[in-house]
Amino acid sequence: MVLGIDLNVNDFPLNGQVFASFMDKYLEFNASENLSINDRSRMQKFKIKYNEFNNYGDRFGELIGKVVDRRIEHLDVEADMFPTIRDFMPQHLYKSKTLVSLKLVRVGLVNPECFVSLPCLKIMHLENIFCGSDGPLAVENLISSCHVLKDLTVVRSIDRYNVEVLLFLRVRSQSLKSLRFTFANDMGGTKFAVEIDAPRLEYMSFKDNQSDKIVVKNLSSLFMVDIDTKFNVEFGGSPLTPMNLRKRDTIRDFLIGISSARHMIISQRTLEVLGRYMELGPISKFRNLHRLHAAFSSSLLHVLPIFLESFPYLKNLILDFTVSPETRQTKLRYVPRCLALTLECVEIKGLTKEEETGKKLMKYFLENSVVLKKIILRFRASPTTIRA
Repeated sequence: MVLGIDLNVNDFPLNGQVFASFMDKYLEFNASENLSINDRSRMQKFKIKYNEFNNYGDRFGELIGKVVDRRIEHLDVEADMFPTIRDFMPQHLYKSKTLVSLKLVRVGLVNPECFVSLPCLKIMHLENIFCGSDGPLAVENLISSCHVLKDLTVVRSIDRYNVEVLLFLRVRSQSLKSLRFTFANDMGGTKFAVEIDAPRLEYMSFKDNQSDKIVVKNLSSLFMVDIDTKFNVEFGGSPLTPMNLRKRDTIRDFLIGISSARHMIISQRTLEVLGRYMELGPISKFRNLHRLHAAFSSSLLHVLPIFLESFPYLKNLILDFTVSPETRQTKLRYVPRCLALTLECVEIKGLTKEEETGKKLMKYFLENSVVLKKIILRFRASPTTIRA
């Protein structure tokens, strides 16, 4: 009994007839009238990848509808089409009573004509989804209507043929625990915005270079956050200047919104923006944060003590250290609270024995970390561990 199927339409002749015949037989075998609702032998997983070169044509949407009607549990659809060719998913998708996981890549979502109800959907992956002009809220409605959704991945792209349709994306969920959000385009401009509202969210990966307005709220359950964003301060975005209060407020509110996290991973380009932000004022305190993993360039060394002041109860620090040709001469004198009271373990990666800035960094932690128990120095050749 075949409970799942993984299809690449490119493996079939281009005329589409063989593929059509195969699917007709497969769907007939899995016809709903031939199986009881509790029949574990029914089709459980359907995965398909297709493009415009197969003469099956616009029947893929109809095919997906038939598959959903077979009470499928795991659906994975990926279209590899020319940007001007739009293939939209059927309305059946919005009312499946059996879907547990859903992955959609480069397909369209229309505005639902029915009440959206996906009572079993726990995992959803939406990548490069586009919407019709009548359905800019289709993605938002789909997410918010999945009342047991636990794991969500959203990879957002710019629809260059219909830019104005989906400028604002809201991720709102009362059940969501894990979110990976990516919006990596560098188109420039200040049109795009995102809002995340998920009171039970425990893990968030946020990688966004395009959104000019970022709102995160009700994240009191957040345990771990992975941040890689430039807050759209470059590439035609709104600059971070003393006079641009809106940009400063966006960064401030974002940091406050994630301040309940206990574990943070932060990229170098985010730290570069925060370094400029801290020249204008302090960042919020992360009083629950015990573990920090940061990518630090030698050019940002002067920012490190001030940045660490925002984590008064930090216990574990990992630095991915890189050497920048723009390194300034810096004397590390200020000692943040965590070095004096809580920091127990420091790991520095990417060191080279010939580089002086890295030596200065090692010396700073060894001389100023009062309760330090272990420092791990990972040189490009081999790691070295020093116990305090």
